[in-house]
Amino acid sequence: MLNLKNKKDMEKELLTIEFRYSDRPIGSCQATSCNKTITIGIFDTLEEAVKAGNEALKILSEHFQVRAEDRFKVNGLFGLPDRLVSNCCYQTKGIAYFAKITPLKFDNLSETIKEAFRALDRYKQYKQEQESEE
Repeated sequence: MLNLKNKKDMEKELLTIEFRYSDRPIGSCQATSCNKTITIGIFDTLEEAVKAGNEALKILSEHFQVRAEDRFKVNGLFGLPDRLVSNCCYQTKGIAYFAKITPLKFDNLSETIKEAFRALDRYKQYKQEQESEE
């Protein structure tokens, strides 16, 4: 387990794939919509996550349509990273997947709580200013 006390502002990259599909109802629950998210890995850099994500897409392409442009990229459109790849824009065989890289930011819990309360105070002041202008 990470000791977050000394890890202020540490960031990692989380690579997951979520599958959405239908299944028969189980027991008294009549829901047929299912989803399952698996973690591929946690990486130190975006570059490592992109590489692993594109390797995972190779495996997905054995079972689903994956277009050549469906890739993770460090520098995508407008220089921003492409962090999401999905097959929801074309035939899915009844199974949709959402492969994504999510930045994980570790921070100090006490400082985060204090900042949340400071933000709430700023919001209250903003609302009061808005009401006084009306």
